[in-house]
Amino acid sequence: MRELPQRHRPLLEGRRIVVASADRVLISGLVHSLDGIGSLVGAASTETEALACLRNTAADLLICSDQLERGTGPSLVAAAKAQQPSLRCLMLIQRPLLSTIHAAAKAQCEGLCSHERIGNGGLLSVLRAMESDGSHMDPVIAGVANHDRGPKGAAHPLSDVLSLREEDVLRGLCKGLSNQEIADQLHLSVETTKHCVTGLLRKLDAKSRTQAVLIAFQRNLVDPPLPIPRWTPSA
Repeated sequence: MRELPQRHRPLLEGRRIVVASADRVLISGLVHSLDGIGSLVGAASTETEALACLRNTAADLLICSDQLERGTGPSLVAAAKAQQPSLRCLMLIQRPLLSTIHAAAKAQCEGLCSHERIGNGGLLSVLRAMESDGSHMDPVIAGVANHDRGPKGAAHPLSDVLSLREEDVLRGLCKGLSNQEIADQLHLSVETTKHCVTGLLRKLDAKSRTQAVLIAFQRNLVDPPLPIPRWTPSA
């Protein structure tokens, strides 16, 4: 997490942040890294404690892990957004379970970052994409979601509705790319890419980019991303 003090400053200045995790070492690391950047207004290890912190502060960013001492990350995000709809949420996925990714998407969590990439620039990338794109899942999480593919050959009729450009943009989302990265690869402007993403969400009846990716894999709208990111279990 050494990149936080220097490189995250423009993203976090002015933010009021609550951190929640069952991993107290992770909490300590984030607290130390966030020192002097933005304003850390609370830290908790349970869902109840985190909700109390959010209720009693004007926090606008929640950074939580999927695992809490009591409660879960997706449950916390859902309750926190019911309490404060404008709250932005970044979840650190410690266990790569499809059920967790689906629950986080249903709770409308804006950012999903795999635990193994937190200290390797992954947290920065997701935060930056959240700021520019609205929501984002990193490539490792996208790779895990790929295992939720529907039966081979069972393509959904919606695939006939997408334009070729929208299909290309959807493939980029399924690789865990940001709007800027998709734009660079397809030689498009970022605004054109954002317009395509908006169209995709409407046609797929998805509330977020994360839901669009899950739908795309479930309905076999795109080929698997190659190479598929592999999860490296942490000790």
